[in-house]
Amino acid sequence: MAEITRSRKTTGKVTLADVAKVVGVGQMTVSRALRQPALVSEEMREKIEQAVQQLGYVPNFAARQLASATSRNLVVVTHSLISRENALILSALQENIRELDVQLVILIADNKHWLRELINHSPLAIVLLNLTCPANAKEWITQSGMPCLEIGSIQQDPLHINVGIDSKQAMKKMVTFLVEKGYQEIALLSATQELAIFQQYLASWHTTLLAKHINPHLMLHSAEPISFSAGGKLFSESLLLWGKIDALVFVSDELACGALYEAQRRHISVPQDIAIASLGGLDVGTVSYPRLTTISIPYEQIGYQAGKMLKRLLQDDMPSSQTKVIEIPTKLAVRESC
Repeated sequence: MAEITRSRKTTGKVTLADVAKVVGVGQMTVSRALRQPALVSEEMREKIEQAVQQLGYVPNFAARQLASATSRNLVVVTHSLISRENALILSALQENIRELDVQLVILIADNKHWLRELINHSPLAIVLLNLTCPANAKEWITQSGMPCLEIGSIQQDPLHINVGIDSKQAMKKMVTFLVEKGYQEIALLSATQELAIFQQYLASWHTTLLAKHINPHLMLHSAEPISFSAGGKLFSESLLLWGKIDALVFVSDELACGALYEAQRRHISVPQDIAIASLGGLDVGTVSYPRLTTISIPYEQIGYQAGKMLKRLLQDDMPSSQTKVIEIPTKLAVRESC
């Protein structure tokens, strides 16, 4: 497990009066825009939101709305709670911080207003779960100096604490293994997921295959969410599109197992007719037939380490002026599907 530490910018406490001064309105207008945005004109609301983001202002009114004065908000922002990967990470994190006096708030980042909702929860700390932070949110988090954990994949420019896997290295392991096994016609199949993580997979896919003088352009994407049925459809479409092909690499165990089920239905032998592999390491790959070759991603360990770091942050056992990257290693699990 690798750790990288460097300095992080923080600022002093920003007040409601500071925001009002920048916008050129009274404090009551700013407060109203944050509490009841529908009562303020869209133009004024946008000016206030821009000032809040630039200054890193953290409202304190949320604490007064809680049932207990001692409650504290820990906000987890993610695109999905239904994915098995996110559930495993979140469960391990929650178990690790159970002893702390915090209120866990889950915020689904499915619209452009999620940053406003985040700010209005006045969080004690922020957890970005398999979520790439957009520029406006990154600006507010950086300026506020608020503790922030980015969990899932190693980021090129982390905000504060970053716990996850090297997605590029994970893909490189899988591609290298398949090429060394003698596969030459290899395709990458994906469905809707966090874009930044997929971009890391894709960059590594291209560079690794090109370095080995193999065509990297056999790729197929489904606009559906990741599921077994999506994997079955991708498998069928790949055969129609390319005909004879050596191996399929899926970006999810669910997709790959869906492909295995479809192969059985069509009496296609795996790996004799075609090899199937994936990135994930979920339990489903150990009970599929044949068992799935995959890059095993230790989701529980990621959650555990993230919870450990979060506990240190909340207990003031770690300087908030540092960024730290904790890389959790992945492993290649070779099974009967390749």
